[in-house]
Amino acid sequence: MQSMTDKKRDFETACAAAVKARNFTEAAKAAAGAADCAEILASRTTGIVSEAYAKEVRSWRDLVKKLEGRKNGGGRGRPPSLEGGDEAVDGGEWLVAEKPDITFDDIAGMEDAKRIINEMVLYPMQSPEKARALGLNPGGGVLLFGPPGTGKTMLGKAIAGALDAPFYYASGADLRSKWYGESEQRLSQLLTSAKSQKVAVVFLDEIESLLPKRTENSHSADNRVVTQFLADLGGFKDSANLLLVLGATNKPWSIDEAVFRTGRFDEKVYIGPPDLPAREKILELNLKGAHTADGLDFHSIAEAMEGASGSDVAAVVSAAKRSALGRAIRENADPVLTAEDFKDASERIPLSITPEILAPYKKFMEERF
Repeated sequence: MQSMTDKKRDFETACAAAVKARNFTEAAKAAAGAADCAEILASRTTGIVSEAYAKEVRSWRDLVKKLEGRKNGGGRGRPPSLEGGDEAVDGGEWLVAEKPDITFDDIAGMEDAKRIINEMVLYPMQSPEKARALGLNPGGGVLLFGPPGTGKTMLGKAIAGALDAPFYYASGADLRSKWYGESEQRLSQLLTSAKSQKVAVVFLDEIESLLPKRTENSHSADNRVVTQFLADLGGFKDSANLLLVLGATNKPWSIDEAVFRTGRFDEKVYIGPPDLPAREKILELNLKGAHTADGLDFHSIAEAMEGASGSDVAAVVSAAKRSALGRAIRENADPVLTAEDFKDASERIPLSITPEILAPYKKFMEERF
């Protein structure tokens, strides 16, 4: 059975082909289909992933209106942007409209990552004279790698919040195109748009799909995109503006080797499952304002969730809240979270990270670093 993501991709491909053929009626139908798929995906996901799909829905709906306006013979001029607006030509489509309000205080654990970001960006900005005395320029590239659900994207938003900077978000799938040369152009537009800001954070999610390892049998498009990325990133080194490029991946072993060399992603940070103190912090953050039973032991709950990802912990909290709500309605009582709610929730929510999933990361770090 075809997945919703695959259906959306088929609609996107059909829309691109129809626009190129100037068949705006069919393009509008395909764009509407892509919007419907994105809407379903937004309802099935949470956090920044859901937000990204919701943004896609709005973009596709806007494109449908533009295409419908071209149906009756209005086929002259440049075809409408497939990303929902003419602003796409300058890379602004990836700029998150509202600056993230997340701070490092909202991030549990990840102490190594926080230290690196402080040293690369925040400290040089806070004490520019001291940084200049050491010949340090703020900014650069950081690769965040680790299993899914460990908070890589949330960390990127917190960095943008700490810098009070524009936050650009794009996934490898967002930037890839089937048309010759368009992927490199879109990537260059994104980085150039970010560079135009005095301070900016670019978050490239699923970067392995954008910068795959090149081999003798690689598609020429992959080689061009990798080359373009390396050229663009190197070209920003002497810029007066501050650009921090964060790459996130669940598959670091699939990224081209050239990306790891000095001057690209100088820092590589493993983001693994949260430790016990971090799990306790995640519980506290997700339970802020909720009514809990007297004496509810966060430490014991966190201890019982050994190996859970941050998203696993958040999912358990949500399930426990639903359990408490159901009991409160059945018993006509005040909703209060109990240890039993968490026990039941933990049994219903399986851990998304297993020893088998972690093994390739351990092997990668031993062989690569």
